[in-house]
Amino acid sequence: MPILEVYRCILHPYKQVGNNTMKHIAIIICLILTTAKIKAQDYTFRKNIDKDSLFHASIKFIPEQKQKEFRKMYKDGNDQEREFILFMISMPRSSKEELIKNYEDKQAEISNLKIEYLKYVPENHIIDIEFKPESKILNVPEQIKIKIYKTSINNETKEKSVEVVSQNWNLKPNSDELKKVIESINWTDETLKEVKNLLTKANCISIKNGNITTIGFARSGMGKYSYKIFDENLNSDKIETYNNGCEYIFYKDNIVLEYGGGAVGPQCFEKI
Repeated sequence: MPILEVYRCILHPYKQVGNNTMKHIAIIICLILTTAKIKAQDYTFRKNIDKDSLFHASIKFIPEQKQKEFRKMYKDGNDQEREFILFMISMPRSSKEELIKNYEDKQAEISNLKIEYLKYVPENHIIDIEFKPESKILNVPEQIKIKIYKTSINNETKEKSVEVVSQNWNLKPNSDELKKVIESINWTDETLKEVKNLLTKANCISIKNGNITTIGFARSGMGKYSYKIFDENLNSDKIETYNNGCEYIFYKDNIVLEYGGGAVGPQCFEKI
């Protein structure tokens, strides 16, 4: 079972068990049950990682009331159980504060990214691309996610529709699989480099064009912080729609902040 599935398994008991003792038991059982299903090709920690040091550095970001429990689980667990716990608490993290600061620091670059990216997107297409860097902790290489959609308008109803062309996760740079995907939209390796460079300049990781451009800033746990950029400043009706205090926060003018929750974990922006 991939570590990601184990991560889901670890966290789900927190929603279901009523006291700390049972939470502990549920988590350990979950870890033991999944241990036997791990395959050699699943991701592992890098050999140069001092796991104890990483744990002590990462536990500081866990809510204070949970730290004692996690310390006990880590101390009492076997090597594999410790690795699961370590993976869970050492995932990348970001914040609304960092999202806002990056926009203020990189406003010109983010605006340029939106404009320049459209030059690479074929007509009547939506391309959603994300560059995931090589992990500094796990043996996970750099990966690219590309989702391709085609848009069309019904001549009679004038309604716009979106068709999924392909959805591709964990593509390795320079692989035949990646080459096949980008060739389907007339992209080359050079196109990928140019798009990646635009994202790097904006200190961002992903972009998706469309009626609203969505630019991903950072992953946080299984969630993601992003900017939604409109072509025009939002009117009062749109501000009401895109300012629910959960996944959307209207920032200013044509900018909305977005937090997309993952399969588990926070589903809304943190309260400050």
